Amino acid sequence: MLGMQVSFNIWDVLINLVFSYIATVGFALTVNIPHRVIHWSGICGCAGWMVYWLVTEASGGRMISNTLGAFAVGLVAVVLAKWKKCPVTLFSVPGMVPLVPGAPAYMVVRQLIDGKYIAAQQMMMRVAIVTVSIALGFLLSTLFQEAWNKYIKRLKLREKLKK
Repeated sequence: MLGMQVSFNIWDVLINLVFSYIATVGFALTVNIPHRVIHWSGICGCAGWMVYWLVTEASGGRMISNTLGAFAVGLVAVVLAKWKKCPVTLFSVPGMVPLVPGAPAYMVVRQLIDGKYIAAQQMMMRVAIVTVSIALGFLLSTLFQEAWNKYIKRLKLREKLKK
């Protein structure tokens, strides 16, 4: 993945930004996120989707792309929550929406109804991998934030002891 050339045009970036923002804001409106933070929820969703999209374009696998996208959503959500003085879930839940494998999950149900059990099983594994990757990315972002906060606390304590 490192050292690989990624080629895309500005329209690809713009389309991905606009539609990830629309998906995130649409979900935020559906679940009644306060209007003062809906725009920022959309930004959080854009950040996660763009990380996912860029890693995918750089030939990253489905698992690493979703993990890094969810990691980005987690980090941006914590930063926005501290800045806007709101719960993290106002940003992280809508921000994860572009990463959720809705179409493959629908296809699993469709194939089960049609009696195509082998194809449904294969698609179900794909959905499970993506779901676990999203959960892992969000978990890692939470662990990273906790470690960062402890590190900053230790630095402040050292500075205080030096004085």
